[in-house]
Amino acid sequence: MEKKFSFSDRPMTTKIIYGVVIAILCITAIIVGIIAAANKAKETPEDPPIDTQPGGDSIDPPLEEPPAEDEKKPLAFIAPLVGKIVKDHDLSMPVYSDTLGEWRVHAGIDISTEDGASVYASEAGVVSGIYSDPKLGYTVELTHEGGIVTRYSNLNKDATEIKVGDSVASGDVIGKVGDTAMAELAEEPHLHFEMLVGGKKVHPLDHITEESKKASFGIE
Repeated sequence: MEKKFSFSDRPMTTKIIYGVVIAILCITAIIVGIIAAANKAKETPEDPPIDTQPGGDSIDPPLEEPPAEDEKKPLAFIAPLVGKIVKDHDLSMPVYSDTLGEWRVHAGIDISTEDGASVYASEAGVVSGIYSDPKLGYTVELTHEGGIVTRYSNLNKDATEIKVGDSVASGDVIGKVGDTAMAELAEEPHLHFEMLVGGKKVHPLDHITEESKKASFGIE
């Protein structure tokens, strides 16, 4: 009977060669698998982690709140200087002018003070005019937010250092009291102060804060 040949009958060298080949094939398969897995990981990014609440419910990411707009502070006009109101605002009833010797309406308020007293910006604004008014004298005009205008008259022309276009803060010195108002020369040293809202002359005391009226004019 013919004897069958088996692997165990082969020489030892042949067995070693077969073992090495099989080992190389296994290692090659492992390397190929690792490379394939790495390439797949690069092509498919991982999903971001999802936060969960206790119990497994997912938490939506917090929404970013839009930056809050700068809140503009409301205008708060202050008295332009400390003194006593000697002539009130009145557009309906004429007020007698000692200088002119006649009755005429008074569009502002006259605040008595000492000659050369500093005059302050009633609110932040821009210097929109510096001029000599024929009756009210040397005048500085400020324009504030919303188009509100304040006018400071009877100033000393030589003591004004600001110029048109300058920005001023509330309380900045804009001039000094003088005696340039030809229509009010008979009066004691004072500031003639006017305010316009929407282009119309209004009573300044209606817009100056209560605290400032009390501190500067003694008005309760």
